[in-house]
Amino acid sequence: MKLYKILIIGILTFVSFNTLAQQNSTVPAEVWMCELNQGYSMDDVRKVSSDVQKFAKKNDMKSAQWIFTTFMGDMNPNGFALMTAWTDFSMMGNGFQDFFLGGEGDKIFSQWLKVATCSERNLVLVENTFNSMN
Repeated sequence: MKLYKILIIGILTFVSFNTLAQQNSTVPAEVWMCELNQGYSMDDVRKVSSDVQKFAKKNDMKSAQWIFTTFMGDMNPNGFALMTAWTDFSMMGNGFQDFFLGGEGDKIFSQWLKVATCSERNLVLVENTFNSMN
C-alpha cells in the first residue's frame, strides 16, 4: 500500500491538472485512498463521481475529479485513489460547506460509503510546474 501511495502522489503532481492548471499554479485538493466494497465496481465509483459533477455544476463550483488506479507496482485490484481539486481555497470551502454541512451531498455521500471504504483522506496542495500534454 505504501508503494501505491507513493505512486499516486507522483502521478498527482505529474498529470492531474490538465483541466484546471494550464499555467503554473497551486490548487487545493482532497485525496481519498480507498478500496471497493464487495459487490461494487469502478463503474459505481464513476457513477458517484458523475453525481458529484452534477452537484458541482448546480452550485457553480469550479472543480475537477480524477480516479487513480495502478497498472504496475502494488496491484490491488480493489484499490484506488479519488482526488477532487478546486481552483482556490474559497471554492473548496464553499464546496465542503454545501456538500457536507448544507445537506446537499448527503445522498451522494451515502452512496459513496456503500461503494468504497477509504483508509485515508488527505487535503493537499498540488502544484502544476509544467504541462505539455496538450
